[in-house]
Amino acid sequence: MDSVGVRILWSVAITLLLVSWKPMVFAVPSCGRVTSRLTSCLSFINGHEPTNSCCSSVKGLTAMGKTKNDRVAICNCVKQVMKRLNNYDPKRITLLPKKCHVGLKFPPINQDYDCKKVEVDMLMWREQGL
Repeated sequence: MDSVGVRILWSVAITLLLVSWKPMVFAVPSCGRVTSRLTSCLSFINGHEPTNSCCSSVKGLTAMGKTKNDRVAICNCVKQVMKRLNNYDPKRITLLPKKCHVGLKFPPINQDYDCKKVEVDMLMWREQGL
């Protein structure tokens, strides 16, 4: 095959590749994944110290929250889980990252918390050094 034929063949191959390529769309974390991570922290929410398993889960949740949409989805899942608990102190949730030595700050999520503000609250908490 001559060089012109090779160039045409490569041009066709690259064009087909570009036409068939679709950008990957990543879904927000599912509530199932979030819930499975939170179950190891229920004893902490109820007043005990966090276990190693709980802290590992907090680190996993932090890794899942890469975008604002991810963090809003995680927040909404936390709200769903917390609705099932009778009495809990939402401020305990804010203690988890500190107790587990994770740099991210969690807002005090309760049933009335607007998860759309999660980004604003996280920034505010960082500025206050909480």
